Amino acid sequence: MSLKYRKPRSSGKRTYVTIDYKKELTTGKPLKALTRSIHNEAGRNARGIITTRHHGGGHKRRFREIDFRRDKDKIEAVVKTIEYDPNRTAFISLVCYKDGTKKYILAPHDLKVGQTIVSGPNVDIKTGNCLEIQNIPEGTFVHNIELNPGQGAKLIRSAGSNAQVLGKDESGNFMLVKLSSGEVRKIKNQCRATIGIISNIDHNIINLGKAGISRHLGIRPTVRGSAMNPNDHPHGGGEGRQPVGRDAPRTPWGKRHMGVKTRNKKKSSNIYIVRRRNGK
Repeated sequence: MSLKYRKPRSSGKRTYVTIDYKKELTTGKPLKALTRSIHNEAGRNARGIITTRHHGGGHKRRFREIDFRRDKDKIEAVVKTIEYDPNRTAFISLVCYKDGTKKYILAPHDLKVGQTIVSGPNVDIKTGNCLEIQNIPEGTFVHNIELNPGQGAKLIRSAGSNAQVLGKDESGNFMLVKLSSGEVRKIKNQCRATIGIISNIDHNIINLGKAGISRHLGIRPTVRGSAMNPNDHPHGGGEGRQPVGRDAPRTPWGKRHMGVKTRNKKKSSNIYIVRRRNGK
């Protein structure tokens, strides 16, 4: 991966680190037929109430239609481009199938333009190929994993992430997969996964350098609770700098902020989790 640094002519450029996209990407413009316009909701729900804070503004984007199903079986596709997608951290690839269909897919690491990929229940174990997880050997790194057959990929879709196939469970109806968080989970045999690691593996090294770049990305400022008034936040108030004044840090709504498990204990998919992340 190629990193790009700027000359330290200002404090914002001194720590700025980004990906050298000219060396990684092959085109700058998406295929218009596979894009659509999206409206910036700025973190508001259908009633206009802010449900996700610190969202808003940013550069206008067009959404790229990504094929997460990979259900064109036994039809080879040629990789045409490696492209940037403003809506996700990973790179995407435009692939052209032999029947003339063009689709966007998430680009695995080391996928090259001109390479041929294929999907199907039992295809070769090759980077970019998509097949049922029961036919993938133990120890293989995969991404783009389905939770239900034919539903489309839900897991391992962000830059540099991957999961490892550990083998079959005792019943033989599920495969054990270790996710990037450390969680070990059962995946149904018929669910599909793509071979390889997601592209843009050095995304975590990026340093934006200044607040203005965050605004271009649609991220608004986050104000510390201790800088607010008591009626605005549980940490607010006091003369000068004060501790939070609680047994633990709190959210603006008074709930514990750190170290709290938020997953529903009655969630139906809990039976598929063999080991929680972080060994819990």
